Amino acid sequence: MKMKCFFLSLLCPLLLCGASLDSFFDALGKVESSSNPKAINIKENALGVYQIRLAYFKDSKVPGNHRGVFDPIFARKVCEAYFIRYEREAFNKKDFETLARLHNAGWSWRKKKLSTNSYWLKVKKNLR
Repeated sequence: MKMKCFFLSLLCPLLLCGASLDSFFDALGKVESSSNPKAINIKENALGVYQIRLAYFKDSKVPGNHRGVFDPIFARKVCEAYFIRYEREAFNKKDFETLARLHNAGWSWRKKKLSTNSYWLKVKKNLR
């Protein structure tokens, strides 16, 4: 029993015990736009609280218009659909590290994992 508790205590920080999907999306919004649902990055055509680009929106397969991501509820649906499409298991397990890296670098994020380290640390810092 002591050994099991020891291993769980080691894993807990990795699983971010207590963090919920809502907390993850709050952290993502803080990192991406300082939680501003009207944010626009003209250079990257990234819109809304989660700074969703047109290609990301199209990849999510959510019906509607890219400008719809100015609505935080719609934007979250887009992100969730994208996460489920490319990292279903991570989404189901609430593996926020994988989801943050995917959001930051796209579906091929594993090929450029090092470039997503600082982004993941920012999201992790904002998780509550």
